Amino acid sequence: MRSFVMRRWSVLVLGTLAAVFEPHGSAQSLTTQSAMHDRITAIYNFSPSKVTREIRESKSAEMDSFWDEVKGHRDAELPLLRKELEDPDNPRFFFADGCALLLSLSQSPADQNLAILALSRVDLADFQSRQYLEEVHALAMKGANVTPAALHILDDPKFEVFLPEHGAYRLDQTACLLVALLPLSTSVWLPAVVERIQVEHDETAMKSLLLLLFYAQTDDADREIKAIATGDGSPPAIRDFASSILKHERELGTGKQPSRQLETKLRRDRQERMAAVSDEAIDDMNQLTERIARARTLPQ
Repeated sequence: MRSFVMRRWSVLVLGTLAAVFEPHGSAQSLTTQSAMHDRITAIYNFSPSKVTREIRESKSAEMDSFWDEVKGHRDAELPLLRKELEDPDNPRFFFADGCALLLSLSQSPADQNLAILALSRVDLADFQSRQYLEEVHALAMKGANVTPAALHILDDPKFEVFLPEHGAYRLDQTACLLVALLPLSTSVWLPAVVERIQVEHDETAMKSLLLLLFYAQTDDADREIKAIATGDGSPPAIRDFASSILKHERELGTGKQPSRQLETKLRRDRQERMAAVSDEAIDDMNQLTERIARARTLPQ
């Protein structure tokens, strides 16, 4: 299916991502950037979660026509589409549907990065959280740096994903972030996490960021956790949470069986295990993280 399904829609009205769209004979190519911009603002000037079903269905037909149009004039219109996805002032729902359209036409690294930028700008209220997570995770599995899109999850304190095929297993905000980011090397996403935690104020997001630092299992991450636990710049609940993470690390025996070779292998194993999105993968991820902690060589 298309990469996104609107959260409150009772039926799927956006068609399918895998479908082959045949261009309509009457479709006319958009030949200028201004024409593309006008078309996009006219189609996507709505928020799906705030309009009636009738409006959503009408807009769906317009979006399908737009997809046909761009697919039918790929060479001329794909560069225009890219330019619009770079414009932060475009309607927020365009970034979701336009991202899906882009990825249906190109999977180049540059277009994957552009899709990630677009995903980081969408309104999460308009989509099923599972669809969002699966799109981000799929890009991560292709090696793309999905950190901006993954950290966008922090903007919704209630972000969660249910996996009914795994006994209605629930992924909370933190688990969703781990699913999105742990397929990547820690060095890819850790700097952005450290930067975000310096300016974050939401309690749920702060706890998720602190747990990401724990799963990073690096000296830099440990310093950040300790700074929050012992500083006075965070609320008491956050300082206590950071302290509990440090206590947990001590109980794990962090650094008790140091082996750089084993640590490197375990990190690679954890990345590979996170190719799956399941309760079993989460359990294995936790076990591998504990082993990484024990295998670390700590500073003297």
